[in-house]
Amino acid sequence: MNIIPFKGRNTSLHNKLNFLYNTGKTYIMDNHMAAGWCWLQKVDLYNQYHLFYIDRHYNLMVSQIDEWVAYLHTIEFDYQAVSIEELQAILFTRPDNPDGGAFPLFRWDNYITILDRLYPALWSDRSFVTHRDGDIPDGYELHEPDFEDLPKNLGYWLENKRHKSVLNLDIDHFFIKYNQKYIQLFTDDFIKVVAKEIASAWDNIEVFTIALSPECCGGWDNAVRVAKVITDELQIDWEMK
Repeated sequence: MNIIPFKGRNTSLHNKLNFLYNTGKTYIMDNHMAAGWCWLQKVDLYNQYHLFYIDRHYNLMVSQIDEWVAYLHTIEFDYQAVSIEELQAILFTRPDNPDGGAFPLFRWDNYITILDRLYPALWSDRSFVTHRDGDIPDGYELHEPDFEDLPKNLGYWLENKRHKSVLNLDIDHFFIKYNQKYIQLFTDDFIKVVAKEIASAWDNIEVFTIALSPECCGGWDNAVRVAKVITDELQIDWEMK
């Protein structure tokens, strides 16, 4: 089901959303800014979950977190009730710079920290497998497994938790930038084994989000092709239309 019908292979950058697709407990998008919204469509706020986050970046920006959250309280923001279109339309102007123009509040690098502040009891624990790109806020508790352990341990990490998992996968985890070009860092065989590990723990995954992040993969072709390697292994059918 298309939640946001495909708008074309446009740039996504920090806050533009060109595509959002849902099938069962899987959501596929071009821009990570929608991931928190997707999680909130499936989780029970009276329960806790294990966040397992696979990405090149931490995406834990907190530069204006107090101001963002205070503003959301003033508009009585309800993350579970708002539509994705309404979420994209929320604009924010810094109180100390009222003439600086408004910009979309939710971005690909701040949605986790906003979610954490709004629902501080949501996560029982957090696991981040990244390239350690970015910063971890002071006092932010997370476990950092090594990427090379994904093919042999991901299923175990997801399955053997007291709480169900919210699994996030950004396709840019599989790419690096070298001399202004993007190179696929992991083979398709490696990626297929990661997908097999996900399949082995499927019943313990509450919601699964995939971000294509085309600009961070060298373009839409790269991002979609690698995403299909994963979803084909999981027998998840989707298309951009």
